[in-house]
This record gives sequence, C-alpha cells and structure tokens, in this order.
Amino acid sequence: MEKEKNTILVPHDFTPVAENALEHALIIAKVMDNDISLIHIVKEDSEIEKATEQCNEIAEKTFNDHFIKPDVIIKKGSIFTTIADVAKEINANLVIMGTHGLKGMQKLTGSWALKVITGSPVPFVIVQEKPRHKRFEKVVFPIDFRRENKEKNHWVNYLYNYYKAKFYIIIQEVKDKTFKNRVKANLSFAKKFFDGKV
Repeated sequence: MEKEKNTILVPHDFTPVAENALEHALIIAKVMDNDISLIHIVKEDSEIEKATEQCNEIAEKTFNDHFIKPDVIIKKGSIFTTIADVAKEINANLVIMGTHGLKGMQKLTGSWALKVITGSPVPFVIVQEKPRHKRFEKVVFPIDFRRENKEKNHWVNYLYNYYKAKFYIIIQEVKDKTFKNRVKANLSFAKKFFDGKV
C-alpha cells in the first residue's frame, strides 16, 4: 500500500509574490516528496471560471518546468478563513504564502489575520522574495516564553531530517521573572531537539 503524500498549500493571486511562494513550495516538495495544491479565492461566483483557467495554466507550466503538477482549488470566500479551512480540509502539512512588502505584511499581521494564522493547526510560512538557494542550509529559530515553542521543535526535527541544516537559536530578552523562567524552560526543551544541529 502506497503511503499518502503530504500536501503544501499555496495561496495564489496571480502576483509575483504568489509565484515566489510557489517556488519555495517546489523546493520543499521536491526534497520532502510532497504534493502541492494551489488555492485561489474569489469573491463572486462569476470569477470562478476565469480563475480556474488561470490556475490550470500555472499548474501546467509548473509541471512542464518542474515535473510537479499542483492540484487547483478555487473557492469563494474570505482569504484568511478560507485558506485555513481548506488547509485543514485537504490535510495540508504546510501553507506557504507570499505577501506584498511592508504594506502587505501590515495587512497580514493585523490582529484578526494574525489570530487566524497562529490559530491554525497548519503552520504558515510567509515569503516575499524568490528563494535564494535550492535548499535550506541555515535556519533561524526564535525562542520566547510561549508554549507554542514546543510545537516548533517538531518542525525543527522534521526540517533537519531532510535538509541537515544548521540552526541558529535567538532568545527573546524579557524582564519579567515568570517569562524569563518560561524562556529558560523552552530553551532547555529545545536543546533536546537541537543536540548536534546548532
């Protein structure tokens, strides 16, 4: 019985940053043997046909250039809730999304959008530029006082198993004693995962 592949979900709005996100997804998909799904979200039903045509062209070009053909998903809805819903629905292991410069990042990190992204069970990777390398060789890993740090450690292990990258730990400086203790605890927990990787 063949093992089901993991899927990387890439929101695509036909912009250069969406293409950059797709390029990042291709790098990861090739190394980790993942599938890719493109999602485009429309506001009106009347936009579905044209969006499907455009996404199918992108999928075909991707196959011709990289021998990986992304699935195409067109949904009517709101960008942030629909992306998270579809990621869950297709059991995606990762969402790679492009954002447009500082203004785009400000939109993306607005409190509502940030809650959707951080509240999602599927990790989001946000990119702006094209990939600079064909593999991850150096990864910066921030540690702070939050409990979610422990979940990130599993991703470190996952990435390390495929890329053998060097990880650099950055620790958040905090003044509050309780937060300092949490940072210490998270660092201690991370060291188990990082043994030999930093």
